[in-house]
Amino acid sequence: MFDRWSEMGDKRRRLRDCSWAGVFREHLLDDLPIDELLPHFDDRLGRPSKNLHIVIGVLLLQQLHDLSDAATVETLAFNMTWHHALDVRSEADCYFCEKTLRNFCRAM
Repeated sequence: MFDRWSEMGDKRRRLRDCSWAGVFREHLLDDLPIDELLPHFDDRLGRPSKNLHIVIGVLLLQQLHDLSDAATVETLAFNMTWHHALDVRSEADCYFCEKTLRNFCRAM
């Protein structure tokens, strides 16, 4: 499997792992309440949903960092710290449009 962090040196890896992002990923990400969103989706209808751990994580990080929807979309697209915290593994998970963000927020 491709390691998206392979070019990062040991010092930066340690810094990343000891930061809030490492703590979020290791201790919170898997325990996020994705069951709260499941009733809003039907596997037979529409296109596949976003990874629900990432969705709830993004909504939580938006509130923690007091970001607007536009700033949240931009941060998710470009901030490596958020990618690590949310365990983003694909290009598709690096982008939400503002409408998607609002829709998920309403669902919560």
